Amino acid sequence: MVFLTFPLLPLLVFGPLASVVKLLTSIDRRNPVAIWSYSVVVFLSLASLDYGWGFLHTITVPDAGEVCLSSPREGPRGGGFDRVDYGLFPPSAECVWASGGTSDLVPGYVAPLLYALLAGAAVCAVVAAHLARRARRDPWQREGATE
Repeated sequence: MVFLTFPLLPLLVFGPLASVVKLLTSIDRRNPVAIWSYSVVVFLSLASLDYGWGFLHTITVPDAGEVCLSSPREGPRGGGFDRVDYGLFPPSAECVWASGGTSDLVPGYVAPLLYALLAGAAVCAVVAAHLARRARRDPWQREGATE
């Protein structure tokens, strides 16, 4: 069931956000560059919230070693626990056992959601740049103008 979540995650993220962008675009067609630029800000804001949530999970664990040792996934207490590896991007705090097994203390949805939101921001930025370039190239053409 968890494996079905990862392919559906981009749809769950991009679906509502694309709907908001479409709604904003249909309401105000006068300045699409501003709408797409605003969408970049929305995606980056959501990505920063997601990053903060993941980073919060790495710094709020009082004693990561104790949490790793008490983890039911890797066997009995003291069962070959080696170290805790921290990562900044995406935020992670992995318990590493001597056998090579790992488990992350940060929720599994943080990294894929972060990448999906950053990809959404990149797509919106490219569209905004394309529309701005096209508007600069043809400044006399307005949408809905008659020739």
